[in-house]
Amino acid sequence: MRLTKNTTLAVYLAAAAITGIVVNPVFAKEADPIGPKLTPRLKQMLAEEMLSVRQAAKQILDGLIVGDHSLVATQAQQIHDSFILQRALTAQDKKDLMKAASPEFLQLDGEFHMTAKKLSEAAQHKDYELQRFYYSRLVDSCQTCHSQFATDKFPAFSGAQPEGHSH
Repeated sequence: MRLTKNTTLAVYLAAAAITGIVVNPVFAKEADPIGPKLTPRLKQMLAEEMLSVRQAAKQILDGLIVGDHSLVATQAQQIHDSFILQRALTAQDKKDLMKAASPEFLQLDGEFHMTAKKLSEAAQHKDYELQRFYYSRLVDSCQTCHSQFATDKFPAFSGAQPEGHSH
């Protein structure tokens, strides 16, 4: 059977919808930034975690480009384990976080860290294709979270113009 471009696209989109790799850029829920709801201590902890995740994601990309499975596995595992918010929370911090974070935020965060774990496992098995898949899911998770819960920090996701932008 010969597939046309339209048939191939339809098959790809169906497979993507089934596996969940298509991310809708328009979110049903309006942005609800979490930052302003956090205590200064929680803001600092989250900022540290995000910096750590960003650095690891860059190193993972480098590892993917050169085929360094060990680097990808190590950095992805570090993202998985980077629950600064869980490791260093006092009882009061936990109460403050539960007050500030919606269930959707917490679920998205959990899924993000599980994706990092799956990426690490794919690298340990030296599965290039699966590594690329989970890395793209990791990046999608970042964009989804930022577009829903950090539009104050990343205004481009809200459709707002960044400060200093003029036409």
